[in-house]
Amino acid sequence: MIELVRIRPFEAGDTTRLLAIEKLCPHGNEQCAVGVDKKSSITARYALYDNWNVLVAEADDEDDEAEAGAGEVGGWIGWTVKQSPTQHEPYVYLAEVMVHPDFRRKGVATTLVNEAEQHAQETGSNHLYCYIYGPNDASKALFEQLGYSSMRALKSCAVTAYKKAEIAEDHYTIERVTIRDIPAVVRLINEYYAGYAHFAPYTPEGFVSHLTGMPGYGLERFWVARSQDGADSGRVVACAGLWDWSVLAEMCYTHEPRLWKVMRALYGFLSLFGPMPRIPAEGEYFRVYFMTDHAFEPDHAAAMSALISTLNNVVLDANRDFFVANLDPDDPLVEVIKKFKPQIDTWHIYAKAIERDVKSELPAFSPFYVDIRDCIL
Repeated sequence: MIELVRIRPFEAGDTTRLLAIEKLCPHGNEQCAVGVDKKSSITARYALYDNWNVLVAEADDEDDEAEAGAGEVGGWIGWTVKQSPTQHEPYVYLAEVMVHPDFRRKGVATTLVNEAEQHAQETGSNHLYCYIYGPNDASKALFEQLGYSSMRALKSCAVTAYKKAEIAEDHYTIERVTIRDIPAVVRLINEYYAGYAHFAPYTPEGFVSHLTGMPGYGLERFWVARSQDGADSGRVVACAGLWDWSVLAEMCYTHEPRLWKVMRALYGFLSLFGPMPRIPAEGEYFRVYFMTDHAFEPDHAAAMSALISTLNNVVLDANRDFFVANLDPDDPLVEVIKKFKPQIDTWHIYAKAIERDVKSELPAFSPFYVDIRDCIL
C-alpha cells in the first residue's frame, strides 16, 4: 500500500483521472449529497479568474517505484488569488479539494491545503476562504481541524420554473439591458452591495467585461426593470442576470433526502391535473441557471419581484428546471424571493487568517458578497 504522496502542478494529461475522481467525491453525507459533472475540463472554471493554480497529489513510493499504483493521481486542490477592494491586499479562494477514497485518511487533503496556504503566504495574502455544503460534515471537520472558522451561512435559493408566472406591468417594464443602461446598472449594483465583504465596485467598462467574459452569460442574459411612475418613469430600479452554469458543469443529487422521494411521487400524481414542480431523481443530472448581479432600490421590491417572474418564464421557455440565487442571509432579496417558495440549501463560508510575523485578522464576513464565479462546485 502506498503511503507517500508528492505534490506537483496540474498537467493536461491529468484531466481524465481527475474527472473520474470527482464523480467519487460528492458534497454531503449519506442523507443528502450533491455531485457535479464538469464534462471534459477540470480547469475551465479557473479561466473565469485572472490568477489561479491547481496542484495534484500522486502516489510516490520511495521503496519501490514499480509498485502498482505508484505515480497514480489521488487528489488535487485549486485556488485563485483575489484582490481586496478595501484593504488593498490579496486573499485566496480555495475552490476545491478532492481526494480519491483510496487516498483518504493519509493526510493528503491536509498536505494539499498546506500547499495552498504556503502559496497564500508567499503572495502576501491576508486570508483564505472556501465554501462547504451544509451536510458535508467531513469537510467541515477537516477545515476546523486545520484552523478554519465558520464565518457565515449562505442561503442557496432554488426556484422551480414549472409554470408561467404572471408579471405585474402596472408600474414597471422589464427589458433586456442595453449598453446605454450600463452606467445606471453599475450605480445601482454598487449602491446595493456597498459595505458587503469581498465586493469590489464595478466601473461601466468592468461590468461589460464581466458580462461578456463569462461563458453562458452576456448582455442578452441580463434584464432591467424600469419604473413607469411619474418623474421616475424610465429609470432603472432593479436588475438581475441569468448565468447558464451548464456550459461548464451539470449537477445531480447523489443522495436524495427521503422526503424528496415522497414529494416526487406526490408531484408525479398531481401533475396529472396540472403543472407541478419537478424533483430530479437521485443520480439524474440537471442544468442550472444562476441568478446573479441582482440589485434593486429599497422602495422597489415589487420591481425585483416582477423581474424574478420574468426570469422564471425565461427559464421555463429554455426547458430548464431551476434557477438559483446564492444569498447572504441579510440580502434584501431573501424576503422578495420567499413568495416564489424556493428550496433552500445552506452553504457555509470557512476562513483562516494567514500567519506572518504578526497574525492577520480575519475581516468581517457580514454581510458577504457572493462572487458567482465561486459557485461551481
